[in-house]
Amino acid sequence: MIKKIDFRQSWSSVGSGTPELANTLAQLEIHVGDYNLTRNENIFSQSIQNHVIVSSYPLAFWMLQNWWRLLYEPLPAPNKPDVSWRMAHELGAANHGFVWPKILFASDSLNVQVWSSPSEVNCQQSVRYINGLNLPVSISITEFRQALFDFISTVENRLEAFGLGASDLSALFSIVKEEEQIEDSRIYRKLEALMGFDPDECSPDAMEYAIKLYSEYGEGTLLELAPVYGKMGQEELLKPIEKFISAPGVYGKPTFSTKQIANSTCADSAPWRVAVDNAQKLRSEIGNTNNPIDTKTLFELLGIASSAIDKWGPMGRSSVSVGIPTDDQTIKFVPRKKHPISKRFELSRYVGDFIQTGSNQWLTNTDLSTSRQKYQRAFAAEFLCPINGLINFLESDFSNEAIEDAAEHFDVSEQTISSLLANNNYIEYQSINESPYHIGYNGFPLKAGQKH
Repeated sequence: MIKKIDFRQSWSSVGSGTPELANTLAQLEIHVGDYNLTRNENIFSQSIQNHVIVSSYPLAFWMLQNWWRLLYEPLPAPNKPDVSWRMAHELGAANHGFVWPKILFASDSLNVQVWSSPSEVNCQQSVRYINGLNLPVSISITEFRQALFDFISTVENRLEAFGLGASDLSALFSIVKEEEQIEDSRIYRKLEALMGFDPDECSPDAMEYAIKLYSEYGEGTLLELAPVYGKMGQEELLKPIEKFISAPGVYGKPTFSTKQIANSTCADSAPWRVAVDNAQKLRSEIGNTNNPIDTKTLFELLGIASSAIDKWGPMGRSSVSVGIPTDDQTIKFVPRKKHPISKRFELSRYVGDFIQTGSNQWLTNTDLSTSRQKYQRAFAAEFLCPINGLINFLESDFSNEAIEDAAEHFDVSEQTISSLLANNNYIEYQSINESPYHIGYNGFPLKAGQKH
């Protein structure tokens, strides 16, 4: 089986520094997808190499220190992480004076997304990395975890061979492996990571509250809301989640069947593929495959009475909207969007989320890039503006004026039209998204005596 991520290393002669650093000097290659992200130009030898000579110990230790956050913490919205988040997700934070490639990891709850960019052309460091990723690569959490586990195990074996089995790395590795085997410990660490905390950084009282919410509302709800209302939140930790219970809302009982739609799609498919397939099947069910969907139909699908439609709107500013199931299978929707086009997109996301999750879970709508939120956006885009209907309308005219006309015709934003066309290879992206933000080294202060 071809690995999507592979940390390859061959040991070099013993280097300098502490015994752990000196005895784990290696020629390291990091392969992600079809790219070798360690391919570099060595400034001193003026040669191109596929490997970089570094000590594997600090990289393995960094992986263990950030194990839970690497596996489960998503990119914060709106993609402006603080230094703590970057230290836990950018490989360059392994530091110890080595020049690491610019690689970023962020979970979407099902997969770990990997971004990478090459070194700047005018890089003044001893190594200039040549390769980057034009688009992020998705790696299942299971495969990503195994790649880290194998790499760390290799480093641990190397240390044991040199009589260094009692290293800090081995001790931390044992703790992580034990925590993974105990369900309560695994849930505890996962919740910490979702909220943006390092192990034992969050107060015991706050963690007790988080576990209470986990028990009451389920993992699916906390996966989406804990990152929003965790460490980076503007309010008291996780408190807004319970506030939704008493918040006013609009009640509805979805009128469409989800069982046949959801079960007809391969669960192993990418979220956007599942979303597009589900949107097309629902359109077929309601007898409208390519024409615009009016707003009244969206309310009807959610079972919201016409007398309640005027109440659809946020009471204040919020970064989240939810749908809370009640005892009689009715859902209390607490919306957040004001603009008419945004409202339509929000309603469609609710429809898609209901198909995906069913009637017994909270529906959640956030700005995060989790697998579930990506599914919702892809579903809403295809449901409101089916690609086949869009192409028929445009008649091979992809000019700005035609895109404006299409946006008005389908009652969606121009951004939605452009994204659909780009995602289906009808137009090129305006810019290549090499990373969700600039990955640099300047954010990580060096320890005394270290230099790049």
